[in-house]
Amino acid sequence: MRQHILFFVTEFPTLSETFILNQITGALDLGHDITILALKRGNTEQMHTDVMKYHLLGKVIYVDLADYKGKRLVQAILCGIKHPIRTAKLLNKKKYGAITTSLQPVIVAQKIPKQSFDLVVAHYGNVGLVASILQDQGVLIGSLVTFFHGYDVTRTIEQKGAAFYTFLFQSDTTLLPISDFWARRLLELGANKEKMHVHHMGIDTESFRMQALQPTQATLQLLLVARLTDKKGIPDAIRAVQFLQTRGLDTMLHLVGDGEKRAELETLVASLNLQGHVRFHGFLNQEQVKAQFQTSDIFLLPSVVAEDGDMEGIPVSLMEAMAQGKPVIATIHSGIPELIQHGKTGFLVPEHDAGALGKAVLNYLQLSEREKMQMVTRAREKVCEAFDIKTLNGALFQKKVTKEAKP
Repeated sequence: MRQHILFFVTEFPTLSETFILNQITGALDLGHDITILALKRGNTEQMHTDVMKYHLLGKVIYVDLADYKGKRLVQAILCGIKHPIRTAKLLNKKKYGAITTSLQPVIVAQKIPKQSFDLVVAHYGNVGLVASILQDQGVLIGSLVTFFHGYDVTRTIEQKGAAFYTFLFQSDTTLLPISDFWARRLLELGANKEKMHVHHMGIDTESFRMQALQPTQATLQLLLVARLTDKKGIPDAIRAVQFLQTRGLDTMLHLVGDGEKRAELETLVASLNLQGHVRFHGFLNQEQVKAQFQTSDIFLLPSVVAEDGDMEGIPVSLMEAMAQGKPVIATIHSGIPELIQHGKTGFLVPEHDAGALGKAVLNYLQLSEREKMQMVTRAREKVCEAFDIKTLNGALFQKKVTKEAKP
């Protein structure tokens, strides 16, 4: 049955959230009508090709939420002039909690389309909280599901306190943590188990075909695709290259992606005299990234808990690597062990341990060709079984998430 679905997100478009884009395009592929409500405008100069292919910018309503308190206060005052009674209700801190001081419910209310939706998909807990408040006031109409990904269960709680999601937990919202790891955290925070279901993010496994396993190249080609930010643990990957070089294994690490830590990482590479062994590619489009996968030997992603508490969900880049038959080495972090079984579908090492990363690379290289093939075959099977976006979208948009077994 055709549905009208509202995707409520923090920012759109954004390169680092292909998992949300996969849901949006999946809904369109299934014949549903979609509207995107975004708190802020993303970077339209560097976009995933699907944003243009599906004409998604024409489906976005921007709240244009101001970053600065002064500008946000002006926005809220204007809302109060137009809708004084509603504004007063949305500022009820006793009922809704600390989120009211951010003025988000008041400001977002002005942008909600005057229609009902079959399904409202909110990504990140803070966005879901705003949606549940607007739903409570009759401003937003539709069955609400809220995805929890990572920072919204760690950094947000550290900053706002353990009671931040109290109203959301008490509402009729279905909570969708993307891993068992985050489901346990939500239960600890007081979420109702009966209203919760683990729903993975996923990839289109048909778009990431299994590649033939090639002999390791004379210069080992390592690949890391990620935003250059703290939680990706990229300094550990760079130091792992040094570890391998000192043991006589000529290595090249390809870093695909950009971010606020690039200059700092380039300085680290220079200080370790690894300029000829670490290559910064910056932003690459989807086809260029696939070309990098084809020429790589091993995929690394040594995720860590960032200084501000930010953590991964289950990185999509790992799924893409595994689906293509690339051996993966990652860390025991967040929900990653739910994707990678150590020694079976890849290798897992402790966080902040460049030596362990390097040893894992050596351990993989010491496997027989038969053992390597078994590992990458099992890895693709795991992704196809539990992280295929078409299967996941089918469950989400048929509302099976509210009926299946809870964690």
